[in-house]
Amino acid sequence: MEKLNIKWSYTNKIVNDLLKINRAKEIVDLLEIPISIEEEIKKETIAKRVHYSTKIEGNKLNLNEVKEVIETEKKSHERNVLEVKNYYNALMYLNKEAENNNTITEELILKVHNLVLGKNLTYKNDFRDGQNVVEDSLSGMIVYMPPEAKDVKDLIRQMIKEFNCKASNSIPIPIKAGIFAYEFVTIHPFWDGNGRCSRLLATYILKAYNYDLKGFYVMEEFYDKNIDEYYNSLQMGLHHNFYFGRNEADITEWLEYFISIMANTFEAVGNRVKEIYNNSKEEISLVDTLDKRERWVANYVINNEKIKAKDIANHFKISIDTANNWIKKWIERDFLMRYDQKQLRNIDYILTEKYYKKLVKPNLSRI
Repeated sequence: MEKLNIKWSYTNKIVNDLLKINRAKEIVDLLEIPISIEEEIKKETIAKRVHYSTKIEGNKLNLNEVKEVIETEKKSHERNVLEVKNYYNALMYLNKEAENNNTITEELILKVHNLVLGKNLTYKNDFRDGQNVVEDSLSGMIVYMPPEAKDVKDLIRQMIKEFNCKASNSIPIPIKAGIFAYEFVTIHPFWDGNGRCSRLLATYILKAYNYDLKGFYVMEEFYDKNIDEYYNSLQMGLHHNFYFGRNEADITEWLEYFISIMANTFEAVGNRVKEIYNNSKEEISLVDTLDKRERWVANYVINNEKIKAKDIANHFKISIDTANNWIKKWIERDFLMRYDQKQLRNIDYILTEKYYKKLVKPNLSRI
């Protein structure tokens, strides 16, 4: 069986950038910003992730057009529109998965690929059954020849096993995400969509292991600003044939690039969050009184106008009785109130005026 035997090592640059990443993570984790601003930032970030990741693969829509595609239900068979919708669906699926899971499975990879290509989650999918190549878009020359189809499944299973194994727990999560991204595009398991799947799954790993910065960062934008550097860092001057060195490459150069992009992105987010925090102290003082459960409830009400006990029970996987007890305490604290006093069953709740005025802002800052 053909195997991946890649190598890598810590360098001063990688260590320093990991410190930058963790400092920024601490800032974003500790500093609470107004919920409405947080939600607006997340919304903007999602649009940018979709835009820049699909743009790398040649999508022609600009950022505003991508936002319109995401925000509307307008039907279209135009390739660029479908590609954006598909990527968005895959990103939302992985964001939800990462809330409860942090492993990589063959099933997860196949489901993500289904969504990227516009199929449903249960579509019968498999890895490629023939030889594909990566060609230069201008010259048509072959720049990379991935492993043969007969080796793909074993290589994917090796990659998954090594990612999930206990022996890899000592490796910092940013490095594990970078290794996974490299190995995935090197195996190139599908006929199409490999780059998009690679970036989506790296994002899933970071979110699943609490390196998501609350959903505020966009690494894809940095890739797009210097796309040649992105591809050159993946290539590392290696032979174009998988079997002539790539299967046992030293990928330290790629990891230096990946971790440095992550550090730059995270630092920018950390600085912006500090700025928002300093400019929003009145609102922050109120947000500071909310625990994680209450912040989720506030976010839900802001986005959906009302909330029911069953919404809380479903999200937190608790009984309706427990959800109602939480609600009773929140009403006593003047956090929630009934939407309609005449409702006797299936009651709707909203934020009290005190919280609504502070948490919902007309003019939102963005990262």
